Amino acid sequence: MLEFEDNYPLSKLTTLQIGGPAKKFVTVTTQEELIEAIKSAKSHQLPYLVIGEGSNLLVSDEEINKLIIQNRIAAISHPRGVTLLVKSGTPLQNLVDYTIIHGLSGLQKLAGIPGTVGGAVYGNAGAYGQSISDHINKVSALNPDKLTIEQFSNPQCRFDYRDSIFKQNKYTLLEVTFKLENGDPETLQQEASEILSKRLVKYPPGIKCPGSFFKNIIAQTLPKEILEKIPQEKIVYGKLPAGVLLETVGAKGQSIDGIQISPNHANLFINQGTGTAQAFYNLAKEYAQKVKEKFNITLEPEVQLINLPPLI
Repeated sequence: MLEFEDNYPLSKLTTLQIGGPAKKFVTVTTQEELIEAIKSAKSHQLPYLVIGEGSNLLVSDEEINKLIIQNRIAAISHPRGVTLLVKSGTPLQNLVDYTIIHGLSGLQKLAGIPGTVGGAVYGNAGAYGQSISDHINKVSALNPDKLTIEQFSNPQCRFDYRDSIFKQNKYTLLEVTFKLENGDPETLQQEASEILSKRLVKYPPGIKCPGSFFKNIIAQTLPKEILEKIPQEKIVYGKLPAGVLLETVGAKGQSIDGIQISPNHANLFINQGTGTAQAFYNLAKEYAQKVKEKFNITLEPEVQLINLPPLI
């Protein structure tokens, strides 16, 4: 039987350690429990939100008038060859480790990215030129209205840079089918270790942050007059890092009320221990506006804002 909790502090779940109390909270470990939790929310006319490990969220300090459902439906099955079936609540790092051990190439560059497979697919997570969608065959998801399970092929998922159809249709991801490639476990491990070393410089253990806050900008979408002002070496994997623009407007090292922009990376906002969602929001908004004024570029959050208005 599901155990619902009242006024659950979401600061206990988010990597930022920020977030007000959820009116109701429950953890689910099976698909049946997930459907039961959603039915309960609907019967009480209470909005609901399904989350993973809270690694990509900025949650308001105020009460969240929703049922927050934490998805811990986790499993990896390997029916044949290079095909994997992965439940959406599986920690992404567990999947990366599994693929390396079994000599399956295609996800090793995602090493060190926090969160669940479902969250990664929802936002089409990626790093160093590799995206999780590169090797997705299909996705099973729950229709929020009919509570029926539907299948989405890779094209139907409408994957784009840090985007997918699931951000629009609000379906809940259940299971992902990956078709990977054969690889040498030792080579894959070496590649993943190199990626992890780079990430540990940017994200030291214990750091209270949601990852890069703003999306990078796809270079080919920028007007020619802006591109001409940007040194070509700043364009990485076809994208202009948001941190480059933020650094140009003086974001590095700035702070307000317990929230600091890293002195080493202008797109990394850190809770120093006493920060609030409002302080974080105010700091991000201030420097997004500075970028807008200087470059006429609107930065979009990569992090989900929960019960907070759009930045610009």
